[in-house]
Amino acid sequence: MKPKEEELREGISKCEEVIKQLEINSTTTQTQINQLFNKIRNKLDEKEQELLNKLEEIEKYRKKELEIQKEDLKFGIENIIGSCQSIENSISLLTQNDVRFLSMRNLYHERLDYLSNNQWKIEPCHHSLIGFSINEKEEQSIYSSLSNIGMIDSSDISADKCLISRNDKQIIYENEEFKFEIITYSKDGNQIKNGGNEKRFTIHIEIEGEQKNENRKDNELEIVDLNNGKYEVKMKLKDEGKYSIFVQSDGFDLHSSPFQIQVNSMKIKAYKEISQPKLTFGSKGNGNGQFVNPYGVISNSKGNILVCDDGNDRVQIFDYQGKFILTFGSKGNGNGQFQNPDGIAINSKGNILVSDSNNNRIQMFNSEGKFISTFGSFGNGNGQFNFPWGICIDKNDNIIVCDYNNNRIQIFNSKGNFVSMFGSFGNGNGQFNRPYGIAINSKGNILVCDNQNHRIQIFDSQGKFISTFGSKGKGNGQFQNLEGICVDMNDNIFVCDYGNNRIQIFNSKGEYMAQFKVKKPTYITINPKTHNIIVCGNDNKVSIF
Repeated sequence: MKPKEEELREGISKCEEVIKQLEINSTTTQTQINQLFNKIRNKLDEKEQELLNKLEEIEKYRKKELEIQKEDLKFGIENIIGSCQSIENSISLLTQNDVRFLSMRNLYHERLDYLSNNQWKIEPCHHSLIGFSINEKEEQSIYSSLSNIGMIDSSDISADKCLISRNDKQIIYENEEFKFEIITYSKDGNQIKNGGNEKRFTIHIEIEGEQKNENRKDNELEIVDLNNGKYEVKMKLKDEGKYSIFVQSDGFDLHSSPFQIQVNSMKIKAYKEISQPKLTFGSKGNGNGQFVNPYGVISNSKGNILVCDDGNDRVQIFDYQGKFILTFGSKGNGNGQFQNPDGIAINSKGNILVSDSNNNRIQMFNSEGKFISTFGSFGNGNGQFNFPWGICIDKNDNIIVCDYNNNRIQIFNSKGNFVSMFGSFGNGNGQFNRPYGIAINSKGNILVCDNQNHRIQIFDSQGKFISTFGSKGKGNGQFQNLEGICVDMNDNIFVCDYGNNRIQIFNSKGEYMAQFKVKKPTYITINPKTHNIIVCGNDNKVSIF
């Protein structure tokens, strides 16, 4: 225990040293504050004295002018009084016939006329007001400047008050830069305006499905000090997936930490750049590699492409480049025969399930096309069909089928035994008018192309309605007789907009993302091996994008 005791004592010494330095730094900072505000006070005192001196100068000048005016008026009064008295005294001593009166008469008139007609300045030469004008904007600016003068930099960042600012609508791609900002606040709740704290932050990244460990070395990460209390975090994540981003200050989680982001494959970004197929194969006919109205299409784990050749009543298998491998099936109603095979799916064992539409049944084959079993018959009872079309398999190998003319979805277990059904004719939520294509996303939700209602409906694994999107039209997010549907590994949704000659792409919420042209597309799938998009259409071709 001795080493532990020494470690604790060392901690005490460190705390005492910090306390001592804190006192010294506090005294130094106090001196700096006093010096700053003494300078400000001196400047204010100088300005105050300048204004007072100006006021005194104006007052003295005006008083002097007014005193001179006042003395001039007094002099006028004295002249008037003196002249009048002098004339009165002279007249009292003279008679009208006195020769002296006559000689003085004109002089008296001139004197009185002067006094009477002289323009004495009666109104004061100055008013009493000395104005003092204040510019309100400048005054407010001074107050604002004063409030922002000086800052106590305690460097005490409050993790629970700091904010993480990011664009949560940004689509993030692997190996492309993703950025967000840290906005720092002090413990008293004020935003910090200066930098220098980038080393106090740590970023930890976890990807869903992996054990918690240190940040992977192949992920790029940088914290940039913006020198205004904000810090920009730049990162490049190498793999697609769902990530949790932990942001800490001095070991404490920031507000909103951790937050989640979805990193998408660069393939998703490329969806917006699709214009022409990489290659196409097929032509009209009944030979190997030829088609008459190809409908269902799927890829197996090897990347091979399986196509329902509806008009030739068979299934053809090609490699990922469209090179013919084999075919199975022929026209008829026996085991392994078809009448208009339209939907196709593959279960976890690699077995192939085909919607044998005009035979109103589902047939199962092994990966080489050898017949295994069949279920279903014509009708509207449980387990019966009236033209089964789209088909898909969930993670438990349950088989989900679009019962096209019965306007419903039926669910069977892996052996073809009826489990449940949902849907009826109509245009309300959970109702259908010719359900056509069908797919399942990573959450197990069921997506259905409601063909004549021109929309996609989404249900949970039990068939409970979740949401819908789409309407009839030619705009983005509108449809004209949508047919096939599939999802990629990020649950983006691809829809064959048959009547509008295009594939439309939506995110998992049904929000429009992109589109590309395809003539009369009927079915679509994504090759799990190459991630290529595979589309077949009524031009008797299969296109690879």
